[in-house]
Amino acid sequence: MKKHFYIILLTSLLLLCACQPTPEEPPVLQKDQDLMIHQGTATLEPEEPYTPPEVPNRYRFDYQDGALTIHADAEIVEPSVPMPIVNVRAQGFPQEMMYRLYRMLSNGEELLLQRRMTKAELAELIRQWNEQMDAGPEAWDDMTQEQYQEGLRRKIARAEEDYKTAPETDERQVADGTYRTIYVEWTKADCQTVVADNQNRTFVAYSYENGQGDSYLNSFRTDHFTLMNAVPLEESTPLPEGLNAANARTYVQELLDVIGEPFEIAEVYRVGSEQDDSGDPSLKAGARYALRFDCRRIVNGAPLSLYSADAGYADERSYAIPWAQEKLQVIVDGKGIVSVDWIGPLTFGDSVAEATTLLPFDKIDGIAKKMIPIVYNPSGWSEETKAVDIQVRSVRLELMRVREENNVQELKGLLVPVWMFYGTIAETVTYDTATHYAEYCLGGGPPFYTGDTMILCINAIDGTIINPLLGY
Repeated sequence: MKKHFYIILLTSLLLLCACQPTPEEPPVLQKDQDLMIHQGTATLEPEEPYTPPEVPNRYRFDYQDGALTIHADAEIVEPSVPMPIVNVRAQGFPQEMMYRLYRMLSNGEELLLQRRMTKAELAELIRQWNEQMDAGPEAWDDMTQEQYQEGLRRKIARAEEDYKTAPETDERQVADGTYRTIYVEWTKADCQTVVADNQNRTFVAYSYENGQGDSYLNSFRTDHFTLMNAVPLEESTPLPEGLNAANARTYVQELLDVIGEPFEIAEVYRVGSEQDDSGDPSLKAGARYALRFDCRRIVNGAPLSLYSADAGYADERSYAIPWAQEKLQVIVDGKGIVSVDWIGPLTFGDSVAEATTLLPFDKIDGIAKKMIPIVYNPSGWSEETKAVDIQVRSVRLELMRVREENNVQELKGLLVPVWMFYGTIAETVTYDTATHYAEYCLGGGPPFYTGDTMILCINAIDGTIINPLLGY
């Protein structure tokens, strides 16, 4: 069901961009970045103070049409600094940073590296691949005989190189954060990895030094906390004895100091050890609880979007390297850091524009009120869909990473200012009988609330719709 929803959302968003003549090239070519940059570049005199766009105190919108309900009574948040346009590309985790992260997150425990293939195993693999050289690709595979053989030759060459340093036995070595190099076929690039674990925790890092692929770090203890049924942390949110919000925040800030790059804690949720679809925020007997900190990068004083990177791997163009939106999420309990999930780290080039001229908010308001009902109209959804409920909870002026125009093979792009509409999306569906209904969270909605998700993303300079799933 969730997959179906995102297909509908993507299709709708791309159709919305078709207000201009339909291009013959791939959708990534629809938006003229040079024109957008020219349109948005503003020049502030040194003595001229920055004036944020005028916005109303609240964003309000109510809409009802058949099975679709939209309600918005949301705060509007804008930074007090000029919104820039900045060149960015994917980055890995430098070795020195990885040493610092590993020392902190391994918590002094001995973790063992993932076992390497022995010389005997590699020799057998090389023998098998040589035998397969004349077999040709499978019938379902669309590669040519030449492409098939060239792929095998690359695998054999890589295995022969690995053979030189391969161990005689499969004994696992103690990790210290030092990278091992592996070759990743689908990115055609070397990747630096640390994959280690013990009975208590696991540490996994995949890092592409030159941004040829999407890097990520995932460190976690074996005791589990579900991300569902999150409860926003407020003064009235109950916490169990031993879980202190101030102490937990200190753990997260220590991690941000180890990273050494400008991040801030943006949102905090209470999460539990068990899935709970009741919607009741009270503490349950026997359950364990932790705090989830959603952190975001700050660039020239402006915040990046909080939009989750998890969906960033969906891409309808098979020839485009996936590129997730950056996410840094930390879960902390009374004993310390439970897990760290850092996806899609960025590195920054020159600012294309230090300040940009943004559309008046009334134009953004008009675009949103027109487009949200179109994007979420359930008429094109599955037959089981009976109702769709959209709740807009906040509207924020932030930076969003978009891909470099006409470039689908390199992870390069721009940070551009956007208005992000956050909230929840709930779908009511029926299956076998007319009375058997169930609610599904397709974007953070009840009953399995994981935090607010993106409702709509509007380019604050030219008013075009940006699809963060695809990065343009």
